[in-house]
Amino acid sequence: MTPTHKGQRWGLLSMPVDEEVESLHLRFLATPPNGNFADAVFRFNANISYSGVLHAVTQDGLFSENKEKLINNAITALLSQEGDVVASNAELESQFQAVRRLVASKAGFLAFTQLPKFRERLGVKVVKALKRSNNGVIHAAVDMLCALMCPMHDDYDLRQEQLNKASLLSSKKFLENLLEKFNSHVDHGTGALVISSLLDFLTFALCAPYSETTEGQQFDMLLEMVASNGRTLFKLFQ
Repeated sequence: MTPTHKGQRWGLLSMPVDEEVESLHLRFLATPPNGNFADAVFRFNANISYSGVLHAVTQDGLFSENKEKLINNAITALLSQEGDVVASNAELESQFQAVRRLVASKAGFLAFTQLPKFRERLGVKVVKALKRSNNGVIHAAVDMLCALMCPMHDDYDLRQEQLNKASLLSSKKFLENLLEKFNSHVDHGTGALVISSLLDFLTFALCAPYSETTEGQQFDMLLEMVASNGRTLFKLFQ
C-alpha cells in the first residue's frame, strides 16, 4: 500500500478536480501520453476520488463528451493488463483501485455485464491477484468487487445489481478461495483491511437490505459456507 503522490494531483486534496481533469485522466488510461501505463494509473488514482468519477454522465449539448465511452475505454485498458507477473504488487494494487473508481460510477457498474469480456478478464485478474498473497493487492481486489456488489452511485438499477451479484457469486470455488483468505487472516490476527473488505463483501451478499438482490440459491450456498466457518467468524467478536 502506498500513499497518494501529491505531486501527481492537479489540484488541492481538499477539493475534487474539475471535469476536464477527470476526462483527461480517463483518456490517459486508454492512451498513456508517455507510454507508461503504470504511471497513468497512479496519476488517475491521485486525481480521481475514491468515491468514483464525479462527472460520469454525458451532458446534453452538441459538443459534449461521451463519458460512458471514456469510462468503458479506461476499463478495457485496465483489464488488458491481466495481472501478469511483470506488474509489481504496487502496480497491480493501483490497477484494482482504478477499476474500483470506475465501477463506482453508473456507466462502470453497468459495464460489468454489458462490456464484452469484462467479467472474464476481471475474473482472471482477481484470481491471479489472490495467488500473490499480498495484503495490499488482495484488499484492493476485494474492495473493487464490493463496488460491483453494491452500487456506489445515485439512481441505481436494482436489476443491474442483481445481475452483477449473480455473476460474482456464481463460482463456489472462487467463494471458497475468498473465505480461505478470510479464515487465514482471522486465525493469524493479520490483514485487518483484507478482513474488513471481505466482511463488506459478505454483508452485501447476505445481510439485509442488500441481500434482497441476492439470488436465493446463491444466498443459501454462501450462507452454508459462512456457517461452516462460524467459529472463525466468532473470533472477531471476542
